[in-house]
Amino acid sequence: MPGRCDMSAFDWNKVEASGLSDYGLFSGKIADRLREVKDASEAKEICPRVLCGLNNADRDHAYLDILKQDPAAVIDGILACAEALGSKETELYLPENETELVESLKDSLEEKGIALKTGIIDVREHADDFIIHIAGAADLASLLGGELPDGRFFKANGEIKRLDPSTPLKEVLDLSDAKAIWNGYTYLTLEEAEEVTVGDCPTGTALPVKKTQCIVEETKKALHEDRKISCGKCVFCREGLIQLEYEQNEITQGRGKTEFEDYAEEIGAAMHSQTLCSIGQKSGDAALSAFAKFSDEYDQHIKKNNCPAGVCTAFSHIYIDPMTCTGCGACLDVCPVDAILGKPRYIHMIEDLDCTRCGKCLEVCEEDAIVRASGKLPKLPQRLVKVGKFKRH
Repeated sequence: MPGRCDMSAFDWNKVEASGLSDYGLFSGKIADRLREVKDASEAKEICPRVLCGLNNADRDHAYLDILKQDPAAVIDGILACAEALGSKETELYLPENETELVESLKDSLEEKGIALKTGIIDVREHADDFIIHIAGAADLASLLGGELPDGRFFKANGEIKRLDPSTPLKEVLDLSDAKAIWNGYTYLTLEEAEEVTVGDCPTGTALPVKKTQCIVEETKKALHEDRKISCGKCVFCREGLIQLEYEQNEITQGRGKTEFEDYAEEIGAAMHSQTLCSIGQKSGDAALSAFAKFSDEYDQHIKKNNCPAGVCTAFSHIYIDPMTCTGCGACLDVCPVDAILGKPRYIHMIEDLDCTRCGKCLEVCEEDAIVRASGKLPKLPQRLVKVGKFKRH
């Protein structure tokens, strides 16, 4: 176990007087959190490490733009925390898929003695250490450099900049074609956007969910991505994400059940209280907020076998319009499962049970005779009929 650390020079008065807060889910005052770790480490006679990164559940990665634009500020913020605590070990954590950013920072981090890590921060291992957000480190460096940060970092329309945290989301997002807002961990309704501000967005960004997107499908994707980054050590996180993703997938496949929402609430409550890091504590909120705020869309899927956005292919059919088909055979050549029947100058037919609804036939039909639709189908041929000979009545 490392020996007790001596405190180095650090302008505690400036940091405390500023009231500077960290970012993300754990946004307490930086000075207060530093003192808590300092006091605890002195009591245990250990030397804490300083770790810097995003919240584990942060998949939007908006705050990484700070590191890309001004890595020196983040590095200085990390070193300032180390100086405050007398830390001998410092680490910067980046998402595993940010390979280009990792390569660009290797040399400068090595020069400053900061270890570069990829993946999520193991909160079990680092219970006695100090963890600061990337954006918080940049703000701390600005403050100690003589400039009190004006506003909070937020990314809108592809650009990260400082904004007044009280700025309403509706003023920075284009919501003209939106039906919802993704707030990093939860969905917001457009009505909520009237009140929610950029300071309420823990991942530093918010994204419109377009009318052409399916809430159920988007939720399934979000849960799947969370499963990919979860370490799996917390049982309720590991099993909870599996069950929540399973529910969303069943609904998109036309096998949804009305009791799924009740199950999700039970699972979500267990994940909130029985997991250690933000992945388990927050990732279930995607499903919980989707069920609660967009119940009509779930009812359409579960009770009416319909995807309002037309995204879930289980509720759609692809058919060939017999009044338009010229029997050219282009669709026959591209179907990967041979679900199309036909021969030259005969109206082609799609075997619905075999069709995977991939849509490749739609892309090659120059006559636009192939249609994707939900609901009741028009009258179609039951056998091959010559082009121009089919009658609807």
